[in-house]
Amino acid sequence: MFTKQNQYNIILNDINSKERRELITKKLFEFNQSQSEQVVECDRLNTNKPTFIEVYAEIESQKLVGGLVSYIDWGQWLYIDIIWVDADYRKKGIGKHLIKSAEQKAKNKGIKRARLYTFDFQALNFYQKLGYTVYGKLEDFPEGHTAYYLKKILS
Repeated sequence: MFTKQNQYNIILNDINSKERRELITKKLFEFNQSQSEQVVECDRLNTNKPTFIEVYAEIESQKLVGGLVSYIDWGQWLYIDIIWVDADYRKKGIGKHLIKSAEQKAKNKGIKRARLYTFDFQALNFYQKLGYTVYGKLEDFPEGHTAYYLKKILS
């Protein structure tokens, strides 16, 4: 256990505590509530089970060749969490179909925005061709690579 006391008699320690995690979560929620009801609503949605939007591509007796797992997150955004297409079926429009299908399902639920992230060794150009724009990047994550954060207005 690490314990340190500073000049203000504040004791810092690194004890893991479920009770303390819950208490500081509650205190932050109370502060957020005093500042913005919209943020509070987002916090409430974050504690509920997400609404998943999933799309899968299959061939030949239900052989899975691609899939997308996304959900509507606490800000009422479509968050594309996972997308994968088997290497033998890439560049055949499956990825585009998966994205467009998820976006349409989200729009049908009143969702107006989508977001995702990808690495430099994955599909940055693919997402940009589908209308996603970079709003942030994290270099050396993992070391030697860059993570890109993208968003799109669903029209």
